[in-house]
Amino acid sequence: MNVKANTTKARPLSSYKAGMSVRITGFDGGRCCRSRLLSMGIIPGTIVEILSSNGRMNIRVRGSQFAIGHEMALKILAIPVCDCNKCNAF
Repeated sequence: MNVKANTTKARPLSSYKAGMSVRITGFDGGRCCRSRLLSMGIIPGTIVEILSSNGRMNIRVRGSQFAIGHEMALKILAIPVCDCNKCNAF
């Protein structure tokens, strides 16, 4: 069991680097933003792989790839999936 990942404070998705996998914990956006994210399959508990993070973020969710803007990525809260040095070196 990965204890460290479960005790890490959730941060915005935009703060994570390309190549990382994170678990979605919640949203800071309003009803419209939340609806859009849920329609893409981005729900709390889902693991998201960050493919690139230069301005907009390219992510993989359940086998599908999406590009989301920086402002929307700021509203998605997540924690790292693992506790390796790569994931903790923000």
